[in-house]
Amino acid sequence: MNKKILLFLVEGLSDKDALEPILSELVDSAKIRFKVLRCDLTASSDTEVRNLNMKQRITTVIKSYLVNNHGIEKKHIEKIIFLSDTDGCYIDDSCIYLSEKDTSFRYEDDGIYTSRPDDAINRNQRKSRNLNMIHSTSKVFTLPIETYYFSCNLDHVLHNKRNLEQSRKEDYAFYFALKYENKEEAFIDFVNDSSLCLAYNYADTWVRIKEDKNSLLRFTNLKTFFDNNLEFLKDEVKGKVVQYQVG
Repeated sequence: MNKKILLFLVEGLSDKDALEPILSELVDSAKIRFKVLRCDLTASSDTEVRNLNMKQRITTVIKSYLVNNHGIEKKHIEKIIFLSDTDGCYIDDSCIYLSEKDTSFRYEDDGIYTSRPDDAINRNQRKSRNLNMIHSTSKVFTLPIETYYFSCNLDHVLHNKRNLEQSRKEDYAFYFALKYENKEEAFIDFVNDSSLCLAYNYADTWVRIKEDKNSLLRFTNLKTFFDNNLEFLKDEVKGKVVQYQVG
């Protein structure tokens, strides 16, 4: 039995439902496993994580995953893949606008609109600090880790719906997975679309997403997941990824 595991950490169930069916068909020499966090780990200020830095937060998640998934040991995990929304966290504070009608955060090309601008500013400071720590580290809990972003969020990238209602997320996730059923390789074309890519190597994608209002706009660096993990891909998928690299 193949015990190699790529463990994806995602914020919500709809993230898992949209991506797991596709990624599982593209990866060959490891099993895909998803851990749904049910929160934004980078932005959370809940009591249990408030005093933990981002590496410690993810270490706690991994330990919990191992306790609750019997038969999977730490040695089986080849790599942690952390997927995160950017949620406009790198924009200047001046781009956060008071809007009495918006009780939550509304994301637009020019900024964040909310009745609680101070909360948005504090959230952005916390989230950007945690994202900076985790994308710039190579190991957590002695396990390799890579961090990939969806900007402004996963719904924005996958469905071009930046402020999607919570009640619609599962429907959109289902239809996205269905769209690529039996043609999963087309997903490689999707993430390589030049309109979604700010740069073509992992480090540069993180430099560019922090510029101007890019963390509000529609970008992802998921392309570089495939570039960085060729050894785990099916041969035909590997060939397609290499074509993009040399093209």
